[in-house]
Amino acid sequence: MSEPEQSGALRRPAPDDARGLIEWGRTRDPRGDRAHVALTALALFALPLGTTTFAIAFGVALGYSLLRLWATGPAVGYLLFRVPLVWVLMAMIAWTGLSVLWSVDRSQAWDEFAILRFQVPALILLWPVIDRWRSLVLALAAGAALAAVIQVGQFALGESWPLALWWHGERIAGRYPGLLHPNLTAVLALAALFMLPRLAIEPPSRWRRVFPLWPAALLSLILTGSRGCWIAALAGTIVAIPQIGLCARAITRSRATGRHKGPPRDAYSMRLRRVLGLVLAIAAIGLGLLLAPLVTTRLRDGVGQMRAAIEQGDYSGDVAARWRQVEISMALCRERPLTGVGAGGYHFAAREYVARLAEPESTAPQGTLPAARGTTGLLTHPHSALLYYAAVLGLPGLALMLGFWILLFVSDRTGSRRQGTRLTHAPALAALFAAFTLDCQNLSAPGTIAVMLLTSIILYRRCAGEPSGAAGGRDAASEPCA
Repeated sequence: MSEPEQSGALRRPAPDDARGLIEWGRTRDPRGDRAHVALTALALFALPLGTTTFAIAFGVALGYSLLRLWATGPAVGYLLFRVPLVWVLMAMIAWTGLSVLWSVDRSQAWDEFAILRFQVPALILLWPVIDRWRSLVLALAAGAALAAVIQVGQFALGESWPLALWWHGERIAGRYPGLLHPNLTAVLALAALFMLPRLAIEPPSRWRRVFPLWPAALLSLILTGSRGCWIAALAGTIVAIPQIGLCARAITRSRATGRHKGPPRDAYSMRLRRVLGLVLAIAAIGLGLLLAPLVTTRLRDGVGQMRAAIEQGDYSGDVAARWRQVEISMALCRERPLTGVGAGGYHFAAREYVARLAEPESTAPQGTLPAARGTTGLLTHPHSALLYYAAVLGLPGLALMLGFWILLFVSDRTGSRRQGTRLTHAPALAALFAAFTLDCQNLSAPGTIAVMLLTSIILYRRCAGEPSGAAGGRDAASEPCA
């Protein structure tokens, strides 16, 4: 790591100038900043490549970012002490830790609390280099694309594929997860799917890099067979519909100003583009026909399980079991509205509630994942972030969780208004919120990191005005974004 270069000539920005503080840290330690960006991008790329791989990459990147606090400390201090959204996040962490005191399963409680280490530390890692957010999103999408390649091998070769894991098999037909649990791979693909379009729309456009990554993220999402993330993608798409016209006008305006223009195109290059477009269209149609049975089978199975649960009280499938868990979680919240059952206590509290109803073991919720067979595995947590906070942490935890997401939506809208555009990150926020609602992504590292990356981008864009120039040349701070 380099020593401060000409530190005496640098003028420290005002404490509430977020962008200026980030640039000041980069100017003080330019070589360390480049290494910081590379290590952070590598950690995001490693997210879908297995728990151990990501843990090593994240640990190295976080450790390096802590070593750079001599240069980035003011920017990190601004994030931690001047941003109310982060205060709500820290309050969520504190309340979760406090709930361990009344938990009946301290071991499980600490396992659930341990995942929170990816929240504020992730923000500390991302914030000093968030002005290069385009490169970070591309790194996340590149990891999702590599996962898609692995999934295609699982789909095409089955058990003969060297990277076919235990999730692939007759027990869960039609699910090809890559190197993680299918729902975790799905949430990363979902995040890439809705974060990449901004890179193609906003100047400087990076559509050439987005073009191959976006279809790969879509393919990865489909192959996971995650119905919850499919529904989340539909929710994000619905929210994105009003912005499609805005995007078209933005691209047209950029082309008119020459921002999207490339080298002059001759007749041969134009014909080549048309041929390639036709080939891609045919490939997309063929791939859609190939994957259609997978999608329709998974959806038909889910609808059938829901119908059986509602009409017959049969909770033997994973979708039906999650419907049952809605009832159980709401009952637990009503019994302990102020404290919840405590982190790690859902498993025992749910079993106790089922026993009080004298429900036979044969009709208790049963999952399809090997670890979730029988009542024990599936009832470890309620498979929904909303239900988790309501049942485990009570109404205070639920209020903090909803407050965090509401502030995130408000910050996104405020940032777009300050930059003079109506384009927002609302589609990505809606998709991720739906994914968290339909599964306990708050207990997973991939889901947590994806939300922290989007949170950092929104907070950075909320800072008023354009990115400032050299830190030493600033006489006045920009409008604060706290």
